[in-house]
Amino acid sequence: MSRTAIGTSKVLATIVVLALLTAGLTGCGVGRPSSKEKISKTTVTYLRALADGDTATACEQLTRAAKGSACEVSMKERLSGLESDALKSAADDSMVFEVHGATATVALSEPEGARFVLKRIGGDWRIDSGYTL
Repeated sequence: MSRTAIGTSKVLATIVVLALLTAGLTGCGVGRPSSKEKISKTTVTYLRALADGDTATACEQLTRAAKGSACEVSMKERLSGLESDALKSAADDSMVFEVHGATATVALSEPEGARFVLKRIGGDWRIDSGYTL
C-alpha cells in the first residue's frame, strides 16, 4: 500500500470514529437539550426552589408577566400554604408535556390537577401561569 493510501485510510477511519462518538454522545444527552428537557428543567428547578424556600430562584423560572412587581414577597407569603415534601415529590414524579410552538403545558402528578403553562422566551422556557399550585 502506498503512503497516500495509508494516510487516506487513517483519515477515513478517524472520520468514522468521530461520527460514531458524536452520535453516541448525542444519544447520551450530550448536545443541545430538547424543548421537553428545557421545560422539565424549568419546572423541576421551580418546584425544588419552592421546596427549599428559595424564592429568588423560583421567581427566576417565571415570565416577566408572571413575576409581577413583588415576586419574592408574594412567593414567601404563599410558601406557608405549601408542603416542602409534596413539592419535592412533584419534582421527582412523572410529568406530562404538551408543546405547541412557543407554549407548553406541564401536568404534574400531584397535587391532582396541578399544571403549568410555559412560554418560550428566546431559547429558554419560563412558567407563565399555573405557578401558584
